[in-house]
Amino acid sequence: MRSSPQETEIHFSPPRELSLDCPPSFKGDFKCSQAFPDLTRFNGRFYLAFRVAPSHFPSVKSRILIYSSPDAESWQLEHVISDPHDLRDPHFLQFQGRLHLFYMSLTRCMFNHVPEQIYYLSMNSSGWGDPQAISASQAGFWNVKAFNDTVYMSIYTRNGVEVDQKKTSRHFRFIASKDLQHWETVFDSPLTREKLGSYQTSEASFDFDPQGDIFGTIRSLIYPNLNFFIPVGQPNQWQVRVDRFKCDGPNLFCHNGQSFLVARRSLFYRLSSQPFRFIHRARTTLNVLRYSLSRKRTAIYSFDPASLTIHHITDLPSHGDTGYSAIAPIADNQYLLIYYSSDIATNEDLKWISGQLRETKLYASILTVGE
Repeated sequence: MRSSPQETEIHFSPPRELSLDCPPSFKGDFKCSQAFPDLTRFNGRFYLAFRVAPSHFPSVKSRILIYSSPDAESWQLEHVISDPHDLRDPHFLQFQGRLHLFYMSLTRCMFNHVPEQIYYLSMNSSGWGDPQAISASQAGFWNVKAFNDTVYMSIYTRNGVEVDQKKTSRHFRFIASKDLQHWETVFDSPLTREKLGSYQTSEASFDFDPQGDIFGTIRSLIYPNLNFFIPVGQPNQWQVRVDRFKCDGPNLFCHNGQSFLVARRSLFYRLSSQPFRFIHRARTTLNVLRYSLSRKRTAIYSFDPASLTIHHITDLPSHGDTGYSAIAPIADNQYLLIYYSSDIATNEDLKWISGQLRETKLYASILTVGE
């Protein structure tokens, strides 16, 4: 029986900018816009990975940088990942006593982020190894976590069985592996554009309860989030609920049995999910315009697996292009949170589309939960 958690207070310290330079070879080449961080604590050190590029948009100049630190104060560059494609969304995984980093490559079309390949590399005694592609091609991923002896990954893809020679609709899927080499599908969502109007699913953040049930939230590209619960061993009994919040780049973390979410928030109440009666595409167009021209914040929410609901708690100082975050424990009730934003030292409050064209920076804050 799932029960709803009690509300817990969260406090955060004033964020400080992380002054992490691009590698020397990048100097004078382009402004180093930093975004999409991930963070973990492994063998007594903090590891931070993030994307650098001229802007938010796809670029062949994008890189994934990996830094480490003993104290989250002084950071040392350990590794640079480059590729002739656009790179983004690094995520660490601790599995079988080793540290791994997953990321993906995408097409270079300016306004079209089409996933091409998911890679991972592993840290060994001599440093970081070479990237290896996993078997899920033409798919994007967002979250990867281990439970017991199995690794689970949430992906979004168009791969699947074609019906009447029609291209498979974009949908989200869980794949799993016990060795990072062989992956199999453990859950294939029926959520497609045909099933839910104009919904297109993408980034899905998830976690596990003690029994191994999976719960989480899925970002829709233009509509509110889809919150889900998948019972262990009974994927056909899964539940889904359309939320009133649109939480982009969701990052779920648990503290003493309670679940929280850090994500991008839009400063309007909601995006309507009901198409117009006669002109269906008009609703999609209006949602895209409203979303692009609105202002954003990096926000902290509570997540209730029992009712599959999200509740807004607070916003962090942020504006423009912002929202995606990384988190790692420091003490029993404290966490290091790193997120990106347009420059918060200015008096500007940029709209999202304006922020995407400018340089973004990384900021660190200490979250205290429950005190």
